[in-house]
Amino acid sequence: MPTPLVMFRAGGLVMGLCVSSAVAAETIEAIGGERCGRAQKSYAVEFLAPEDADVEASAKGMVGGSEDVDRPPPTLSLNGTPCPNGRCAFRAVKGRSYQLVTQRTDPKVDHLCISITRP
Repeated sequence: MPTPLVMFRAGGLVMGLCVSSAVAAETIEAIGGERCGRAQKSYAVEFLAPEDADVEASAKGMVGGSEDVDRPPPTLSLNGTPCPNGRCAFRAVKGRSYQLVTQRTDPKVDHLCISITRP
């Protein structure tokens, strides 16, 4: 019979797996894909490149379900490197993952979106 310590560790492992999958970043797996989330301070997605291609990631802020075009776009970074004007152009390599993070620049923005398109 397992000791209480072994049962505690096993339970913690199962709990840890459940928690980590619940807070994992959303994934975009297609060129032309977009993900949106409630704007806290930032919103992150992972882009898993389906093919080798030149792509552009862009960020936009939403207010009440419409794009906020009256203000500058939210900031955007690719793998920790800031991109100008909320856009990152890069060469994606099939099967490689890219971390995209956008940050809210206006407190009125209630959702942040990140999209991946061809330039």
